[in-house]
Amino acid sequence: MLGVGAAVLVLVLVLAAGALALKPSWIAERLRGQLEAIATSALGRPVSVEKLDAHWLPRPGAAITNLRVEGDGNEPPFLEAPRATATVQLWPLIRSLGKDVRVSALKLDATKLNLVRREDGTWNHESLGSTRPRSERGAFVEDLRIRDGVVNVTDLQAAGGTAAVVLRDIDAELKGLGPGLSFEGAMKAALAASEQNVAMDFKVDPLPAGKLQPGQPVPEVTLHLRGKDLSVNAFRNFLPPRAAGYFTGGRMDIGADVKTDQGEYTLAGHGSVRELRLRGEPASGSFAFTSRIDPAHAKAAKVDFTQIALKGPGIQLGGTASAWMAPTRVRFALQGQELDVKHLLGVLPPQPKNEESATALPASVRAQLGKVDVGGTLKLAKLHHGALVATDVDAQARLDDGVLLVHRGGATIYGGHTDLTGTRVDLTKKQPEWTLKVVLAGMDTAKAFQSLSGHPSLRGKASGELQLTGTGVDWAQARDSVTGGGSVQLRDGALTTADVGAEVAPVLTRGLEALGLKDATGTVQKAAQGTRLNDLSAQFRVQGGWVAFTKPMAFQSDIGTGTLDGRVGLDQRLELKGTINASEQFVSAITRGAIPMKAPVTIPLTITGTLRAPEVKPGSTLDVAKGLLPGGQPQQGSENPVNRARKGLGDLFKRPRK
Repeated sequence: MLGVGAAVLVLVLVLAAGALALKPSWIAERLRGQLEAIATSALGRPVSVEKLDAHWLPRPGAAITNLRVEGDGNEPPFLEAPRATATVQLWPLIRSLGKDVRVSALKLDATKLNLVRREDGTWNHESLGSTRPRSERGAFVEDLRIRDGVVNVTDLQAAGGTAAVVLRDIDAELKGLGPGLSFEGAMKAALAASEQNVAMDFKVDPLPAGKLQPGQPVPEVTLHLRGKDLSVNAFRNFLPPRAAGYFTGGRMDIGADVKTDQGEYTLAGHGSVRELRLRGEPASGSFAFTSRIDPAHAKAAKVDFTQIALKGPGIQLGGTASAWMAPTRVRFALQGQELDVKHLLGVLPPQPKNEESATALPASVRAQLGKVDVGGTLKLAKLHHGALVATDVDAQARLDDGVLLVHRGGATIYGGHTDLTGTRVDLTKKQPEWTLKVVLAGMDTAKAFQSLSGHPSLRGKASGELQLTGTGVDWAQARDSVTGGGSVQLRDGALTTADVGAEVAPVLTRGLEALGLKDATGTVQKAAQGTRLNDLSAQFRVQGGWVAFTKPMAFQSDIGTGTLDGRVGLDQRLELKGTINASEQFVSAITRGAIPMKAPVTIPLTITGTLRAPEVKPGSTLDVAKGLLPGGQPQQGSENPVNRARKGLGDLFKRPRK
């Protein structure tokens, strides 16, 4: 027994001595051929090594210079490693006296992986390993290590073929790369950061020799992914280009785990964000996500996002969302207590230079993401901007390539119901462009004016239709560029800041005096709540900071019926002209019945100033005096008031001009 052991030991020593006697150049040539064969066979791409220096110590292997996996045609190399180290298995090398050189491990330094999206939409990695017969793919490397790696993406569909860095500072260790082996590994990398901020480890049971067949057990998979202090800007770069402005800053932590359960893969994870900026003040939030993936129907996978919460100044939202792979679509259901419109429509803040990052996905891929069907519901207790407040908001909306379209929407605004269906907002602009469509019913104008201007200048219940187009939410800057039009009706209205009757009465009095009826003048009691405006109706267009009436605005008041034409500024300035038909009752109260009236008296009217402080100017005394003469009134004597009126009016015409 001892003799057999001694004989084996002697044989091993002889083989070892023989192997050591081999020239390193012989090992190098064998290793070069084996390495190139392994890589070429496994990848289906030409693989070359510029220089290879073999060594025995501390382990048999070689130092490799410029390992290169070629790309297709004019594409950049699929993989480049300026420095690499290959380790060979000692026993096969000794046993074969240097003829059987097997690479057990490969270490790549400063590796660059170039992914290319071709003009036809395919990727360069899709053809890896497909160009050689399966019988030639038996060689493999059990262990692979990568240090200081970089992943580049080139998009040939974009003009000029844009290139960008996705991951850098990659350190990875992979074991069990061969068939029939358990595949496991770990990786760390930097995602849009100067330091590593992403870590992943995984283990996969041996894969089947061919395609997974129905009923065949799926390989067990375990994966853990962690991301720490990730820049939200990095995730912006995975969004469609027109949607990159949704988020303008913030940091994120994320964790995810993948396991195998009853023949399916389960995904569960959570994330948190801080200092998240949309277009307003920073906010913080969190979310969780889960998914079950059937390997036989992977394209039917769905990811559910739950426990969505976002809170900060002017924003408090929560809800759920789901994303489907095929057909690709996203549905959301969000609700909350508050949302300030500035978070959606504010001006994009300048992006700090240290936050700028390269595009993570090719432009063509991001453009395709812009076509994803995104829609859902939004329910808010309060939607506001400045003093403008809407409550009980309930909307169904769709996001199409960065444009938000309200398919169905309603809200309560100052006691009235508002239908917002058809409203759209282009969120892709630095200052969002919006089209507001409103059908309004029963809005309390006193509450509206009190809230918006600090004074209830106009009282009543307003209804109507409105369509406006503008940019941004800074009203002082946006109002001069707002365009559109609409119509409005006001019930039980009153202009609380002016008493038109009190302004018209003195003019009527002077008109009577001009007609020689000084003793016939009376008084009109000033209305306690301004001028009543019943059944006001107007059609208008909006342009250049003004609301201009497209036809005279009609209304009824305590004085009589009237019409006004002109315009009202969005800053509440007034430039109005029209007439008021003073009723027989109103005029009789002034004349004390001295002049029988069978028709209203038409009085020219001009209103300037502002809604809060209007300046009402009735027509001239001469115009009023003309209106007081009842046409066709028979003359019955010199003492008849009408005769005196006509005579007085004649004398008025004969007075010399000063």
